[in-house]
Amino acid sequence: PMALDLHVFRTLSDNAGALLHDPASGTCAAIDVPDAGQVMAEAKAKGWTISEILITHAHGDHTQGVAAVKQATGAKVCGPADASAQAPLDRILAEGDTVSFGGASFEIWHTPGHSDGHLSFVSRGEKLAFVGDVVFVMGCGRVQPGQMAAMWTSLSRLMALPGDTRLLGGHDYTLSNARFAVAMEPANAALTARFAEAEAAKAEGRFWALTTVAQEAATNPFFRAGEGALAAAVGLVGAPAGEVFAALREAKNRF
Repeated sequence: PMALDLHVFRTLSDNAGALLHDPASGTCAAIDVPDAGQVMAEAKAKGWTISEILITHAHGDHTQGVAAVKQATGAKVCGPADASAQAPLDRILAEGDTVSFGGASFEIWHTPGHSDGHLSFVSRGEKLAFVGDVVFVMGCGRVQPGQMAAMWTSLSRLMALPGDTRLLGGHDYTLSNARFAVAMEPANAALTARFAEAEAAKAEGRFWALTTVAQEAATNPFFRAGEGALAAAVGLVGAPAGEVFAALREAKNRF
């Protein structure tokens, strides 16, 4: 288990670029391609050759470089059906599908809310999930109009993964997420410490988009929508967690 190399880097201004490499077979997957030149340069610097591209969702900042990388490398592209307008797909993925990579296996989960076709790639063996714009460090993605319930369902599925599962989100909005989280739950000591870490990371220019389920369960207000303190923060004591989540996300939009 966990035989794969994961390389995460900043691309565009705050997008997560990610390369997954299997040393045994030499295969390398790019997770989304925000910027083709940059993703290929990172692969070259590592001595890796991109052979696959995994697309989490159709938004342009995740798909705009896919065609160029495919043209340059011959990589096979897989992703959600609604990304086919933005990127050349060799394989359309949906809920219940499996992607094999090296010795690892990724379950395909349909995790809508941020976008209709949004997928998460979940490997229980590698304890790793590529969650696109569903989960960020101490945050979650913007929700499409009318899709709060769908987003809460998607988040809830990911929250139920084992605590040591690594989650790679699609952006580093870590400091702004931490500011909001602290405003919602000022008495949370784990969060206060993580907020200080986010400030340090920002000051040092460190890119931060990788986290774990357990770390988010302790600090992410959206993961914590079922906790009394978060319900109280949005004036919904005793309300169902899904309602608290929706109120928190609206509050974040205005924060």
